[in-house]
Amino acid sequence: QLNLSNGTEAYTNWKDIPVPLYMRFYVFNVTNPYDVILNASKPVVREIGPYTFREKRSKEILSWDTENGTVQYREIKTYIFDREKSFGTQDEMVYVINAPMVGIATMAMQKLSGLVRPIFMPILSSLLESYNEQLFVNRTVRQILFEGYEVPLLKDLTNLAKPFFDIPTILPNNTFGVFYGKNNSDDGIYSVYTGSQGVENFALVETWKNKSSLSFWHSKYCNMINGTDGSMFPPFLDKSDTLYIFTTDLCRSLYLWFEQETKVLGIDAYRFTGPDKLFADPHVDLDNKCFCADPNNCLKAGVIELTSCQNGAPVVASGPHFYQGALEYQSAIDGIKPIKKKHETFLDVEPLTGLVLNASKRLQLNIYVRQTPGIIGLQNIHDTIFPLIWLCESAEIDESSANLFKNQVQIPMNLGTSIMLAAIVLGSMWTIVALAITAYYCKQARNPRFIVCQSQERLSTASSTLEEQEAPGSPVSGHIK
Repeated sequence: QLNLSNGTEAYTNWKDIPVPLYMRFYVFNVTNPYDVILNASKPVVREIGPYTFREKRSKEILSWDTENGTVQYREIKTYIFDREKSFGTQDEMVYVINAPMVGIATMAMQKLSGLVRPIFMPILSSLLESYNEQLFVNRTVRQILFEGYEVPLLKDLTNLAKPFFDIPTILPNNTFGVFYGKNNSDDGIYSVYTGSQGVENFALVETWKNKSSLSFWHSKYCNMINGTDGSMFPPFLDKSDTLYIFTTDLCRSLYLWFEQETKVLGIDAYRFTGPDKLFADPHVDLDNKCFCADPNNCLKAGVIELTSCQNGAPVVASGPHFYQGALEYQSAIDGIKPIKKKHETFLDVEPLTGLVLNASKRLQLNIYVRQTPGIIGLQNIHDTIFPLIWLCESAEIDESSANLFKNQVQIPMNLGTSIMLAAIVLGSMWTIVALAITAYYCKQARNPRFIVCQSQERLSTASSTLEEQEAPGSPVSGHIK
């Protein structure tokens, strides 16, 4: 059944995920925006949420390659707001970092030469001021997440910047929202192995967007596409195995290590989590250096700069509240409190089948704010990785799915094991009895009294036979005599 082909349980559950899947968003509301702008005060944030959405995934099959043992598809994701599981409505107003403004200033600093910068930056600052663009914006949660809000400045800025540099299309329709345009959409065409040519490759990603490797990073190693999409894994997992997951959110492959044994609705599972090494400081762990946007100026532990795969936008990913991150990122902003149980990413996997029984992917999106001379609001601020939101994408099998697994896998295996053990025990008992009987007769055979008795018995039997044969009228009596 561990084969992605029509009619198998694996294919059915893979194509349309049957378990409840939720996406929860937490927004970092800045409580002292004007003190930060005017007095360069330390930012204070308050986490608001969760804002919960029911997530539905459905795979649209594009083609099958039976010779290669792969299937090509795109996965459509739909998000539906769940008011009952949310902190409040999406109409609550919050102050958040002005990501478009910071992105524009950062791009200008990076692309302008030293000669042009003194000319362009005052013009940019004046333009930002005329549009009343400040370091923080006051928007609804709805606008920050899916609905988005228009940034009129971008149209004029594009025309202004043309003589100096090209501005790539960062925001579709000049509209910013963390998940703007992502509802009822997919993130590219995948090709994965079906397992028909060996379960060791089951569900592993072969290509993404028709490419077998990425082009965002600085080495072949960092650009490798490894693992599955995280929903299932090849069977027969061992505690020493490393689970690889390819995630387009981070434009790279991640890995998780075994942490502990656990149970999910009565089913034994292995818990795998992301180790500290995954986002270790590139200055300490050189394996991570090729993930630096600028290898000569790497960020510290716990974060990864996504500039190269976000069209130059200063987006930085991390664990929620900078979990497993450098202390300087955690202490730069008041209101940041990393907690392992609440903020770590984990997978609970059934080791025999490789099925994921319980999972939580937790990720924080930040904006890298750099001090920018000549730009009001950015000229006095300290370089800071500023949190915008963090999200938790989670799924856990329900009772019906757990019972189905137990009936189809666990109970038959336990029954088979019980029958096998019973057969072994029963066979062992008969063997012991047979050996005991054999040993008894062997022992008796070596006993002198037993030998005398056996001899007397044989002599007595022979004498009786002779007497019968010598009796009168016997046809052989004369011969015997």
